[in-house]
Amino acid sequence: MGGTNAKPGEYQEPDLPEGQLEVRLSVYKLSMTGMALVDSMSAGLAGAYHSGTVIAGEEWSYGGHDDERSTGCYRSTPETNDEYIFYKRIIMGRINGTREQVLRKARSLAMLPEWIGSRYDLIEHNCNHFSSDLCWHLMGKRIPDWVNETADHLAKQRRRKRAEQGALDVALQAYVAEHGSPNAKQQQQQQQPPRTPRNGTTAMMPHSSDGQHVNGGQQSVPGHRAFVD
Repeated sequence: MGGTNAKPGEYQEPDLPEGQLEVRLSVYKLSMTGMALVDSMSAGLAGAYHSGTVIAGEEWSYGGHDDERSTGCYRSTPETNDEYIFYKRIIMGRINGTREQVLRKARSLAMLPEWIGSRYDLIEHNCNHFSSDLCWHLMGKRIPDWVNETADHLAKQRRRKRAEQGALDVALQAYVAEHGSPNAKQQQQQQQPPRTPRNGTTAMMPHSSDGQHVNGGQQSVPGHRAFVD
């Protein structure tokens, strides 16, 4: 059991007893630039991988599309998915069952609504999540953490941001429920009529011939009323 670096497609499955099958994981590096050497190095440094689960001579993977009624799962020849750069195979173990029984289990998982192509998300619901679920479904074992480590790290950051935004929204709703909306208060203050003296009449300031306010023969200046008893 474990990982091996080798050329794609050269692996020979062991000759197992009737009713026993091997399960392995094909790990690929992502094609980021279209330049094989650069992609191989950059994908490895970034920890960005694609994976597919190999059972009974078929590699099962998951990808995204826009059809909301069709599964995103598909089968291909093991280790030869030309959308990615083959990196490593990992022998996950052996399971008991005929080819038909095992493939029926894989199909039953692939047809679940959870794995519809439109639900694909590069960070939180990707090919590695499907590979992990398929291995668990078949043998009760998860794929190695490092295969999806980068996406898991980004997913944690995304979930943290959602949680922080949710807490902020709840706090704001609680504030508005207790104190009212700050915007509503500001609008209410702007709509209030001018204050009137206690006798109920509006105070009018005398004007000079040039239209300026006067008070006791003196022009009104900013702050003048603050010094008048």
